[in-house]
Amino acid sequence: MPRRDADPARILPAPVHAALIATAVDELDEAECWMLLAGAHVGRLAVIGSDERPDIFPMDYLVSAGRVFVRSGPGQKLKDLARNPHVAFQADGDADGFRWSVVLRGTARRLDRDDEIEASGVLDLQSTSPTGKYDYVEIAPVTVTGRRFRPQR
Repeated sequence: MPRRDADPARILPAPVHAALIATAVDELDEAECWMLLAGAHVGRLAVIGSDERPDIFPMDYLVSAGRVFVRSGPGQKLKDLARNPHVAFQADGDADGFRWSVVLRGTARRLDRDDEIEASGVLDLQSTSPTGKYDYVEIAPVTVTGRRFRPQR
């Protein structure tokens, strides 16, 4: 067994299992990102909480007209969005033997007008949560980035 340096401030990297190393990592263009986002249904919404620290929530979502829409119940998440609308949204999945991850950074706003809510299609979004979701949020992107990688087998 190799001797570890006696200096406690020195951190040695952990060994990486070969199965975890991707053989190919590709940056996705924005069109590919939107295509993958549109095919998935659950993502994670990151907000800045009232304590100025990030918080993250799993969310059912849909993509429409270059935006992401989510349904939410009342609570702290909506209060945090009203106070600071800057968010990140991330979804991931697999397709054709590849894993992918897409991150959208943007601005969230609660939809208040019936015509906007109906036009977004968010009323048809089914929630996997058993609680009522009668608040609707639109996430307008500032940046959309993604990566695709094929894990070794």
